[in-house]
Amino acid sequence: MGSPKRFAATLLAAAAGVLPQSVLAADVCARLAPPAQKKEARSGPVTPELLAQLRDIGPATLPDRRRKLFAISPDGKWVAFVLHRGFPNENMYCAGLAIFSLEKPTTVRILDFSRELIRDEPPRYGWAKFPIGTAAPVTPRWAPEGRWIAYLKREHGLTQVWRVDVGTGDASQVTHSLVNVDDFRISEDARTIVYSSRPKLPEKSAEIDREGLRGWRFDRRAFPVRGARPQTPDAERLLRSVDIEHGHERDARVDEAGLFDVARGLPGNATAYSRTSGGSEAWAESTETPLFPPLFRLAVKQNGKSEECHFQACEFDWSTSVWWDEKGTRIRFSRREGWANSLTGIYEWIPGQGKPKRIILTGDALIECQALADDLLCLRERSRRPRHFVRLHLATGQIEEIFDPNPGFSNLSLGRVERLNWLNGENVPFYGDLVYPVGYQPGRRYPMVIVQYRTKGFLRGGIGDEVPIQALAGRGYFILSVDNLTYEDIVGRQKSIEQLVAAFNDDFRGRRNILSAIEIATRRLIDNGFVDQERIGISGLSDGCTTVQFAAINSQLFSAGSVSGCGWEPFQDAILGPMIAQNYHESGWPRLAEANPGFWSKISIINDPRRVSFPLLFQAADNEYLAMVGGHTALVQVGIPSDLYIFPEEDHIKWQPAHRLAVYERNIDWFDFWLKGLVPSNPARKAEAERWSEMKASWKRPFPK
Repeated sequence: MGSPKRFAATLLAAAAGVLPQSVLAADVCARLAPPAQKKEARSGPVTPELLAQLRDIGPATLPDRRRKLFAISPDGKWVAFVLHRGFPNENMYCAGLAIFSLEKPTTVRILDFSRELIRDEPPRYGWAKFPIGTAAPVTPRWAPEGRWIAYLKREHGLTQVWRVDVGTGDASQVTHSLVNVDDFRISEDARTIVYSSRPKLPEKSAEIDREGLRGWRFDRRAFPVRGARPQTPDAERLLRSVDIEHGHERDARVDEAGLFDVARGLPGNATAYSRTSGGSEAWAESTETPLFPPLFRLAVKQNGKSEECHFQACEFDWSTSVWWDEKGTRIRFSRREGWANSLTGIYEWIPGQGKPKRIILTGDALIECQALADDLLCLRERSRRPRHFVRLHLATGQIEEIFDPNPGFSNLSLGRVERLNWLNGENVPFYGDLVYPVGYQPGRRYPMVIVQYRTKGFLRGGIGDEVPIQALAGRGYFILSVDNLTYEDIVGRQKSIEQLVAAFNDDFRGRRNILSAIEIATRRLIDNGFVDQERIGISGLSDGCTTVQFAAINSQLFSAGSVSGCGWEPFQDAILGPMIAQNYHESGWPRLAEANPGFWSKISIINDPRRVSFPLLFQAADNEYLAMVGGHTALVQVGIPSDLYIFPEEDHIKWQPAHRLAVYERNIDWFDFWLKGLVPSNPARKAEAERWSEMKASWKRPFPK
């Protein structure tokens, strides 16, 4: 291990300037690094353009807690992470490996960057990838002596392992795989990179090409909504080792493969693992229960002796995290609790010395935390603050802000946020955040837009990030951001995941609960004089989209809707393909051959489009629009206002910066038109609104408002 003084010297050299300004000056990536924390004094309203260009650390939701978003240096003084930012005008991203000093965190340095975003494309259904559209969690890894950092970088369509010298800023490519590198580790002697990839994927794809010469069979590889070509089957992951100095490559040894298994010897149902330098271990293992999802309990192993914590606070769900303190005597862990599990508690437990003590309770979102000396370094989001670093001082319970990649955002004109807790019609506790119009005047009624379906953390645009919340607040809207809870929160735990989803879908029990919660909260805001009952919009992507579609058939409360990423119709088996269709059947959705008009009458648009009670905007990815085109077509044919826009080369969640901005702007225009009677001044956007005017003029609304 190198000395702390020598390590710090290399970082100070890097701070002098890693990338030549002449290189960055003509490149949008020059705008990736934030200015010094006290120098970006923005003011004015939140605009869609500003939201689309926020700097981000990792995906909006973390899909896999094993893939960390930041790494603390071996001496505990520096933090490395990947920062990315979208630029709508150029329709590109810049992603850079960044570091900052914990002793002087006001300035960040970009050590290396790429103009390609690594997107998350996990395997699913036995297929090689199931892209959703989100950024992949990218974990930087420090060399044991802290002189360099290894990281994943994407260039020319391939993801490889790179490393950068933190003293000189010299970056070099380590792996030269013919396929994407999925993950990697650094050997303890820092001489070898061990990486995982799936080298047989090109051959799997070539087999499909050859099969196409005689025609592709429609089978479990088919996913018609994404095109005619069968999905490529997944391939075996292989581990290879690269000698860093000489570049020689070979198959990984057994001991090198073990670098990927950080929790050897633990129960197979364990999650949330932590290990001290002295070998003590702590983890969360599932309790013996026949129900899904399982509950977990804190367990430890010290000096060869295992112990479970049997206090109530030591029982939690899958979302928990576990950390040891610096001395390896105290265990800290997180758990969801409070009204509808809307809060996060941080607890401390000393094995053998009584019940755990709660140190911190917060309604903020702690995206990821790592042990730092006797504290926790966390990525936090607040309702009006994008993701930023904070230090949780566990001895005092104080929270210290460390580094904010968007330091000027909090200076903008923001609508204040109020947390609401309430019961729906079935006495299920729900929660949401009410964002007030900027410049709110008591006694005046405002239009409101419902946004779904998670509300904890930064209120940017709902799940999928399509409805610019603070931009709407700046235009005189209330926004009710509703958390739709988990399926088990609504219908209780079941014997399997299939039975859980089936119970949720049975007679649309789960969806009725969500709609009931939204309607009750909205009517209270109407009754209390905040909201104009004639001007309420509702929006949603994916699960949120399902709620909007259900509301369009079963509610008269809303005056406009905007959706993406769903489309529940009797023909859906035909466009989903056998694999995904079977998954839906096991979860309670009818088969195509069953017809089942009673089921579909509660959600299908095409069955009786005249029942739809409000104009509907569809903004669809090109690989999902077929699920929505039936409903849109039916609405148009019966004269109910509907518009459909299709975005090329997109996934479930739109990732291209230009598309994200266009979706933001069109949602603003759509709600402005139907809820406020406004038409945008921008010529292209005005032309769209003029088409909506034609729809409105010919619409014979069957339901009075």
